[in-house]
Amino acid sequence: MREIKADGSGVSFYMPHHGVYHPEKSTTKLRTVFNASSPSTSGKSLNSIQYNGGLVQEDLFFIMVRFRKHKYAFTMDIEKMFRMINIHPEQKCLQRILWKKGIGEPIKTYELTTVCYGTVSAPYLATRTLKQLAMDEANNFPLLHG
Repeated sequence: MREIKADGSGVSFYMPHHGVYHPEKSTTKLRTVFNASSPSTSGKSLNSIQYNGGLVQEDLFFIMVRFRKHKYAFTMDIEKMFRMINIHPEQKCLQRILWKKGIGEPIKTYELTTVCYGTVSAPYLATRTLKQLAMDEANNFPLLHG
């Protein structure tokens, strides 16, 4: 996330957001939730105009069948994965938020620079990024692609 000086020119979208507090969590007690489905003054939401990218991974049934072929199978959960994927600079204006650090502080404008959980394109971008990484690194890890 980076602070910007919004001048009102060009296309932009401001996402509503709120905090969800989990006092029992040991790591992230306060999580910010962004609402890309909330309509703007135009009546459209970011999710309603954003391309979802389609399906990149195989149907879950075929993935599960492939698990049975081998003696060992691996799964993973990449922590905060969306926050590790940068978005194209021209798209950052579509993920703006207003933020105030404290009472009496001015409201500032920020752009989210990474994929935002809750946008319709996020699952596609995450899966496609993993697929691209596998293609890019195929020569370095030939046993994984045999």
